[in-house]
Amino acid sequence: DHFRDPGGAPVRSARVRAAGAIAEAVFAKGTRPPPADRIAWLERELEDFLARSGARARLMLGAMIALVSMLAPLFVGRCKPLRALPLEERVRALTALERRFAEPLLAVKALLCLIYYEHPSAALEVGFDAECVPLALPSERTAR
Repeated sequence: DHFRDPGGAPVRSARVRAAGAIAEAVFAKGTRPPPADRIAWLERELEDFLARSGARARLMLGAMIALVSMLAPLFVGRCKPLRALPLEERVRALTALERRFAEPLLAVKALLCLIYYEHPSAALEVGFDAECVPLALPSERTAR
């Protein structure tokens, strides 16, 4: 179960909050972050995933999240944790990190993508119609 603050809201671990900040930047559309409720959902799902994972998996993923959170800001000349940066700066920091030292970020992004695109609204975003048959591309629809 979650630790709760005095108002009853779940208190997330620093690792999960850091992953949420990474996810906001990874899944941003231009200068807009994903909806806050989608990131909160991702954080809950990540927390559940970590709770069900073995100690070694939690340690490795936690280390990768921490490494990304500490290193990425340095690539844009900032000495703060990634989650303390504005969204646009987080996007730039992650882009710079990915160009020079991609491995830790790719590990984190892979897991975040798996979770993010499990959300029920993700199917609509990618054009999935629940029929297991790909939708025709717009160019194919007009050709018929």
